[in-house]
Amino acid sequence: MKPTTILHLIETWDPGGAEKMLISLVTSLDTTHYRSVICLLKDGWLNRQLRHRGFDTVILPQRKGLDPGWIYQCMRLIRQKKVDLLHAHEFAMNFYGCIAARIMGIPIITTVHGKGYYADKWRRRFAYRFVSRNSLRMVAVSEDVRHFLITEVGASPDHLATIYNGIDPKPFTPSEEVAGIRKELGIEGTALVIGTIGSLYPVKGHGYLLNAAARVASVLPGAIFLIAGRGELLNPLQEEAGKLGIIKNVRFLGFREDIQAILQAMDLFVLPSLSEGLSLSLLEAMAAGKPVVATNVGGNPEVVLHGITGYLVPPKDPESLALRVVELLKDRSLAQQFGANGQRRVYERFRIEQMVKSYQELYKEALMKRKVII
Repeated sequence: MKPTTILHLIETWDPGGAEKMLISLVTSLDTTHYRSVICLLKDGWLNRQLRHRGFDTVILPQRKGLDPGWIYQCMRLIRQKKVDLLHAHEFAMNFYGCIAARIMGIPIITTVHGKGYYADKWRRRFAYRFVSRNSLRMVAVSEDVRHFLITEVGASPDHLATIYNGIDPKPFTPSEEVAGIRKELGIEGTALVIGTIGSLYPVKGHGYLLNAAARVASVLPGAIFLIAGRGELLNPLQEEAGKLGIIKNVRFLGFREDIQAILQAMDLFVLPSLSEGLSLSLLEAMAAGKPVVATNVGGNPEVVLHGITGYLVPPKDPESLALRVVELLKDRSLAQQFGANGQRRVYERFRIEQMVKSYQELYKEALMKRKVII
């Protein structure tokens, strides 16, 4: 029996949570039952990663604004690749994919990775209501995102499901390589290291982290903050660090492929985001046994158990963030306890196997319903 061909649609191409989740999903699917083809709008990091792993990828550029011609191209691709099922990610691909799937008479699963801008305008709300009613399942990556889709967008609850993002925790297991990576980053062996990982965009809250870092440095002058990620705010953030007098305390690392090693260099992980779907960086840090301090937004409280695996603090509150960071840096016993609890939580609740199993169950349901209709 030939494998089911799934066409995965994604509109972004740079490294991020949705992109890393897609790579994890397609590389973990049962290849005896599923064959993955991935359609992207533009060449870039994601296409290179998928090609390197041997996946069939197709670039279908899309014009800005409404592009009905793209739907025709997608339909032609569905015929060429003999696609049985669509799995789309994020707003544009969810909408366009639903139209193509409906015309072609094949099922579609849609995944929403965050709250973004979907509720801002009535056209977007209307589009996502269409998506929710025409997907076999519209998947939210957290209960917070699911609640948002129902209350703010008006999505159909009957077609919604929550599937948490998952990771393979094994590569993040603590190792003995801490000294090497710290030396590379110019960090003395005894320095206390706080780190975060995420694209340098306003929603990630790095400005508030820098303000918290200044407060921490006033108490612990030797503390080092690692900020891994690239984005439009690099220069403004560097200027802000200079104004706050903490240039010597902050390392802007840019985009790093060796996230496992970077995490090993940290004593504590922070996530200062203003909004989150379900953060893979947070899961990776916990899998690495790091205590965490995260803002109480989005899916973060579904991952972090306050006072057990780390602390949750209000967003846009540098003082609260700094207080919790200092507390954990001074109380190493509590930090180690949080780290161990967090590692156990990831193994129990957020493993890649659990995510893949849930998606494969949806795929089977979609294909069974298609057979019934045919």
